Amino acid sequence: MITIDTPNKQKVKMVAVLIFGAFIMMLTETFFNNALPTIINQYSVSQSIAQWVSTGYQLVTGLMIPLSAWFFHRFNTKHTFISLLLIFLLGSACGFLASNFWLLLLGRLIQAIAAGAMIPLIQNVVLVLYPQEKRGFIMGIIGLVIAFGPALGPTVGGWIIDNLGLKWLFGILIPLTIILLVISLFNAKNVNKIDRTQRVDWLSVVESCLGFGALLYGFSDIGNMGTINFTNGFITIMGLVVLVFFCWRQLKLEKPLVNLSVFRNYTFNLTTILSAISNIALLSVELVLPLYLQRVHGLSAFQAGLMLLPGAILEGITGPIAGRLYDKFGIKKLSLIGYAIIILGTMPMIFFTPETNLLLVAGAYAFRIIGIATVMMPTFTEGLNALPIDLYVHGNAAASTARQIAGSLGTAVLMMIIAFGSKHVAGNNLLQAEQLNYGYRYAFLASFIFALIGFVLSFWLKSKQQ
Repeated sequence: MITIDTPNKQKVKMVAVLIFGAFIMMLTETFFNNALPTIINQYSVSQSIAQWVSTGYQLVTGLMIPLSAWFFHRFNTKHTFISLLLIFLLGSACGFLASNFWLLLLGRLIQAIAAGAMIPLIQNVVLVLYPQEKRGFIMGIIGLVIAFGPALGPTVGGWIIDNLGLKWLFGILIPLTIILLVISLFNAKNVNKIDRTQRVDWLSVVESCLGFGALLYGFSDIGNMGTINFTNGFITIMGLVVLVFFCWRQLKLEKPLVNLSVFRNYTFNLTTILSAISNIALLSVELVLPLYLQRVHGLSAFQAGLMLLPGAILEGITGPIAGRLYDKFGIKKLSLIGYAIIILGTMPMIFFTPETNLLLVAGAYAFRIIGIATVMMPTFTEGLNALPIDLYVHGNAAASTARQIAGSLGTAVLMMIIAFGSKHVAGNNLLQAEQLNYGYRYAFLASFIFALIGFVLSFWLKSKQQ
């Protein structure tokens, strides 16, 4: 077992192994973004059905996060990490051997079970092993993994699709996971005192799965149908009702699945919203932009991925720097600057057309990514630092859940907007690429509005002196 007093070399080994595992899993979050046109053609499914390989993955990831506090207290850290790797390996094998879309989707969802528990695990380890004044840089490194992995995913995934084929999006992960399993046997350690009395309220788990699942399905079906009907409207409302009961139950339980008492903290609430908005900005455009490049500009999956590569590189550079700046200057200035960059980077996207210069597309995306990397983990870290030490793990679970679910639902909403936008101009004798372009422009406009909201909310953050 290692603790906060353990020599730094041992702590670095432990965190490095976890970061490597998290990177592999987060890379797969956007692996399939460039694969949607291939999936649509290969399996003859609609765009709204195909997008479930991305939004469904994000949803299951989000649903696993509330269990993270229980996992962390109840089980040995090393054994938990190895178990997550085995689950991820199972999902990768299932997807690699899939003979139809639904088996492929099942493989993705199994992968998401492991990925959803992995990020809170590594964040909880950092909270235990490092004092508050040293967390900014470490959280910046983790932020690099959380953001750089998904940013790099479309490029790597695009190359695999064009050169190896769709199933190798799973196949390439199998040897990497096996290698990491071997490494973790020697370098992963336990960091917590195990409490065998910890219990989980499984009714709360069911309520969260049904509530968020119904909400995402409702949004997706509205996008697929291009209209709100009784069925998808009813499912969406029922999802909201179930979530109300879920929250009510958490307030009544002595040991809730998600400790909602953390939301009594003003700073935690505000930073959780800002971190969630940054995740929507990241994941939604990383899904929409490859579709725009392939279906409007006619690029291949790998070519579309290359357009996103400069942004991925800049994101990798910016994450650790943002962590250092947060330690030095605090959150308010950093969040205002970050969201201003996101706004300026998203603005040109509203005016994209089939003739837009691809250098402008890549440049706008790369510029806005700098803003996302600047705000995502610093706002998250600020929220945790505002909590008392006994609520760190619960705050991590609550904030991570909010961020991931927001990314999933935000992406589904943007896909719904694309469907409505394309349908709105369908009768104007436009080519299919031109119709789709209108839908994507509406989605970019929605992303711009999200960024604007984040910028305004940043004024209510406390300065470092405060």
